[in-house]
Amino acid sequence: MNNNRQTQLLWLLTLAMGLLPLGWQWLHGGIEAHHLLADPNLPTVSNAWGALIFPVLGLLASRRLTVINLFSFWRNFALAGFYAAAVAGSFLAGAEQITQPLFIAVFVMALVLPLHRAEIVLGYVLVMSLAFGAVLPLLMSLPAMVLACVATWLREVWTRRFKGTQSTNAI
Repeated sequence: MNNNRQTQLLWLLTLAMGLLPLGWQWLHGGIEAHHLLADPNLPTVSNAWGALIFPVLGLLASRRLTVINLFSFWRNFALAGFYAAAVAGSFLAGAEQITQPLFIAVFVMALVLPLHRAEIVLGYVLVMSLAFGAVLPLLMSLPAMVLACVATWLREVWTRRFKGTQSTNAI
C-alpha cells in the first residue's frame, strides 16, 4: 500500500477507536469522566478531551508515516497497543501484582526504546482510552516520553562525540 492508503488507514483506526466510543457514550447516558489516579478525592477528567487529543496524535503519527519504514511504523503502533491492553486489562482485573511492574517497566524501556515517537504514543493512548479515556493515558505516558526523548538525545550525543559517526536514530 502507498503512503496515502496508509494514512487513510491510520485515520480510520484513530477515528474508529478514539471517537466512536465517545459517540456511543454520548448517546447512552453521557460521556464518562475518570478521577485522576483513580482517587475519588481528586478531580475528574472527561473522556470528551479525546475529541481533541486523538486528531492531534493522529496528525503527528501520520506525519511519521512519510519518514519511516511502513513496517516499523505499524509494528511500533501495534506493540504499543498490545502493551496498553496488558496494562489496562490487568488494572481492570484488579491484578496489581501485574499492573505495577508493567507500569514501572515503561520507564526502563524508555531508556532504550524511542517511546516518544508519535505512532507509539498513539497506539498506547488509543488502546488505553477504551478503559480510561484519552487524557489519563497521555498524562501517564508523558514522563516516559520525556525520559525516552532525553535518552535518545544522549545516545545521539554520545555517538557523535565518541564514535565519530552520526546515528540514524533521530528524535
